[in-house]
Amino acid sequence: MAISNLRRLDVQANYAAVLASVSVVPCVAAAGVLVWKYDTTLGQIVYGAAGKVVPVFAACVLASLLPAVVSFLLGWNSAGQRRNDKPGRSWLGFFVGGAVATVDVILM
Repeated sequence: MAISNLRRLDVQANYAAVLASVSVVPCVAAAGVLVWKYDTTLGQIVYGAAGKVVPVFAACVLASLLPAVVSFLLGWNSAGQRRNDKPGRSWLGFFVGGAVATVDVILM
C-alpha cells in the first residue's frame, strides 16, 4: 500500500482526524494513572519510591502529545481551504488535537 500524498488537503484532513482519535487513548490512560495514585487523605498524588508509575505516566503523556500536536498542525493547515472537500475532519483534528495537547501539558 502506498503512502498517500500529504500535499493534498483531503489527505491531511483524514490524517488529522485519525491522529486526533489516536491521541485520546493515552491521554485518558495518563489521567487514569493520576486518579489511581491520588490519595484522598493527603490530598495529593503519591507515586511511591520504588514504583514504575512515573515512567509509565510520562510514556502515556508523550504517546499522546506527539499525535495530538501533529493532528493540530494538519488540521490547522487544511481547515478552511477551498480544495479541501472534508473540512469537518480538519476541524475535528484541529480542536481535538489542541484540546488533548492542552490536557497533556496540564497533566504533566
